[in-house]
Amino acid sequence: MNEKRFTLRMNAELFELIKQTAEKNKRSTAKEIEFILEDFLKRNNLLPDNQKE
Repeated sequence: MNEKRFTLRMNAELFELIKQTAEKNKRSTAKEIEFILEDFLKRNNLLPDNQKE
C-alpha cells in the first residue's frame, strides 16, 4: 500500500471521541480516522472502483 503522511489539526473533543472509538475497535487513532474516511467514501460512492472491497 502506498501511504502519505500529513499533519491534521482538529477539535480536541472530536479527537478524544475518535481516540475512544479507536480503543474500542483495537485500532490506532490514525487507523480509526482512515477507517472513518474510507467508510464515508464507500457509502457515498466516492471511492474509485479499484479501491472498493
